[in-house]
Amino acid sequence: MLEQLNGKAFNLNGSILGFKNYNQYELQYIEGTEFAYFQSLDDENIGFVVGMPFVHFQDYTFELTQDDIDQLALSSEEEALVLCIVTVREPFEASTMNLMAPIVINMQNLSGRQIVLPPQYDYDIKTPLFDKTNK
Repeated sequence: MLEQLNGKAFNLNGSILGFKNYNQYELQYIEGTEFAYFQSLDDENIGFVVGMPFVHFQDYTFELTQDDIDQLALSSEEEALVLCIVTVREPFEASTMNLMAPIVINMQNLSGRQIVLPPQYDYDIKTPLFDKTNK
């Protein structure tokens, strides 16, 4: 999926926590991996490694509020792409994924936003990406 989105630009409407002045991001697929780089088009020095959480966390699930659905203009679950920010560490096997604040994108209009999940979801912002217990 990420490979097919290479080069597409997305409007995240300043929703990335700590980066409210940055709206436009281009997805750059990282060849040979299940990750991509979200490069800010507003500032070339800003970018994030992202991945699809379901690749590493098959039981990952959450529900969007009606307000989130309306803001994203989603009419079906199939229109949504879910990405999570990866914190890259040395060695790479020590990297973590933020499951508490996924980025949800409407694939029809290429707009999205980062959503902070409520405490009822027992997810962490630094979930080990390669912890064998995740599978």
